[in-house]
Amino acid sequence: MVGRSVRRRLSQAATIWLALGLSSCAFFGEQPAAPPVTEPPPPAPVAALKPPTPPRPTRKPTPPPLQPPGGQSTESQPVDPEHLIGLDQRDAESWLGTPSQRTDAPPGTIWRYLSKDCEVDVYFYLDLQKGVMRALTYEVRSEDIVERRSERCFQQLVDEHRQRESNAASIGPR
Repeated sequence: MVGRSVRRRLSQAATIWLALGLSSCAFFGEQPAAPPVTEPPPPAPVAALKPPTPPRPTRKPTPPPLQPPGGQSTESQPVDPEHLIGLDQRDAESWLGTPSQRTDAPPGTIWRYLSKDCEVDVYFYLDLQKGVMRALTYEVRSEDIVERRSERCFQQLVDEHRQRESNAASIGPR
C-alpha cells in the first residue's frame, strides 16, 4: 500500500513539473506574431456641421450709452459697425433686426445676419457682472474688396431692418 501512494504522489509531482516546464517554455520562448496592421476605417460622415468656433475677444467692450440704437442714426447718416460692440442681444436685435440664424457655441452665442450682398456673424459672450450676453466681436464676409465693406454691409443690414419695420408699421394691425 505504501508503494501505491508513493507512486501516485510521484506521478502528481511529475505532472505538475511537466506542466510548469511547458508553460515556462511558452512564456520565455518565441513571442507570438503581432496581429496584422490594418488601416483604420474611414471616418463616418458627419450628420451636422459643427458650429464655428467663436474668436476670443481682444478686449472687454464698454457698455453702450443707454439710448436705444434705433434713434441714433437715420438712413442718411453712415452706420458705424463698432457701435455693435458692447450691445446686449435685445439692443442688437432692435438695431439690426432678427438674425437669420442663431447658434450656441459655448461659451458664447453666434448670430448670423444675411443681406443680399454680405453676411455678418455677431459673437455674444456673457457679461458676468450684469448677467447679460454682450456683443464682443463681429465678422463680415462679402465679395466686396473695398476697404469699407464692413460699413457698407452694416448699412445694408440696418437699412433693410428699417425698411421691414416701416412696412410693418404702414400695414398696421388688422
